[in-house]
Amino acid sequence: MNTQRNHHDIPALKERLLIPEVWQKLALQGQPAATCRSPFREDKNPSFSISKDGKRWKDYGTGQNGDVIDFIAMARQITTGEALKVFLELAGVPVPVKGRSPQSGSTRRTSFKEKATALLPPQETPKPEGLCVPLQNGTEADRRLVAESRRITPEAVSLALALRTLTFSIVQGYRCWLIVDAEERCVEARRLDGMPFTSCGTLGRRKAHTLRGSRKDWPLGAAVLRRIPQFRTLLLVEGGPDYLAALHFANELERWDVLPVAMLGRGTGARIDPGALELMRGRRVRIYPHNDADGGGVKSARLWAAQLDGVGCVVDIYEFTGLLRTDGTPIKDL
Repeated sequence: MNTQRNHHDIPALKERLLIPEVWQKLALQGQPAATCRSPFREDKNPSFSISKDGKRWKDYGTGQNGDVIDFIAMARQITTGEALKVFLELAGVPVPVKGRSPQSGSTRRTSFKEKATALLPPQETPKPEGLCVPLQNGTEADRRLVAESRRITPEAVSLALALRTLTFSIVQGYRCWLIVDAEERCVEARRLDGMPFTSCGTLGRRKAHTLRGSRKDWPLGAAVLRRIPQFRTLLLVEGGPDYLAALHFANELERWDVLPVAMLGRGTGARIDPGALELMRGRRVRIYPHNDADGGGVKSARLWAAQLDGVGCVVDIYEFTGLLRTDGTPIKDL
């Protein structure tokens, strides 16, 4: 008689992997408790609850509730089927490839999308001084606004959330979406209403606000290479919006072998942090600089290319010069 345990006994796995542990594995904000703040939305008056046995949750502010798989689906804004796969991975259960036996010994390469959806373990690197804004997953309306305003798919937004390179918060009194490195070395905010930030102290009106303590010489997204070092091709873009656009195109073209990274502006003398260069060492890098009127984007790209070449990268620069949109206007960026 075959007495081997069925590793896909979902009810048994739910008994073992409870919501509080999943909460921590997903690196969600706050702490799970019988009464706590929702990890899914802004919740000034705690209205979220985890059952005593850790198997159920309820958001009294929205009326939503469910089990641990529903919790994952809500946290990552994915389908129940996708959440089940994440749950199995978090429980340490191999997910079989369709058409293959789990005992066949055959393996396949886990895609970027799958690893991102399953969530990278939280980094232990402390936040730089000054980066103390509470980060949130945002509401469904927040995520929809980002997708619509940047003309990207909701899937690209979900992918950025899974990589922990997109988040939401209140900055300078405004509800914002923020591009943030997974290690929170740099954070750049933009208002959800699309308006510029008002003048503040020595800062004038600006469409993006960089949080104090950010390091713009650190390529956003490069920290992913610590957890998924298999990437051999990087797509280096300029700015947060282009980073989201790069994720959008990677998702649409199913190029899970390409990792987007971004330099948040060219105000650092086009320097790339030596630690980031070491992470990028020996990879193929294609740079997509802005087609600025002053040529600054391409100039910065060439300086980045020289530094990457110094660590054995194979680099090329794609210029938008001469390309036009369907309405006849020049293409300046992704």
